Parts: sequence; C-alpha cells; structure tokens
Amino acid sequence: MQKDGIKVEGHVGKWYVIDETTFRGEPAYLVEHETYGDEAACLIINEKKEVILGDVWNGFLDLAEAFDDYDYKEE
Repeated sequence: MQKDGIKVEGHVGKWYVIDETTFRGEPAYLVEHETYGDEAACLIINEKKEVILGDVWNGFLDLAEAFDDYDYKEE
C-alpha cells in the first residue's frame, strides 16, 4: 500500500495514511485528505483502496463502534 497520493473511488482529491491496523485479518488504513487534513473526516480503507468506513473522526475507535466483531486496542 502506498502511503500518500492515494485516490479513493467516490471521494475527491488524494489521501495519505496516518495509521494502520488489522481488521478481520486484513490490513486496514486510516487515511486523511491531503488538502483538508484534520479539518475533514477521515476514511478507513483496505489494501484495494475500498472504503471500509467513511466519516471517521475518532480513528479506529469509530471502526470499533461500527462493527461489533472489531475490538480496537491502541498500540
């Protein structure tokens, strides 16, 4: 997975990785918009650049709230 200049289908602009974790046995990436940074919601995507969760404001904690089978522990 590239770390910056990521294009995500259905979303304007380019994104960059700010954190990563494992979700359902696969890598998941928290990405932030290159232009708007923390002024806009983030996305969580997989290696195929498919959105797992949009409108993310609290990092992987939002993923834990959205999916009962995911228990996030900060590393």
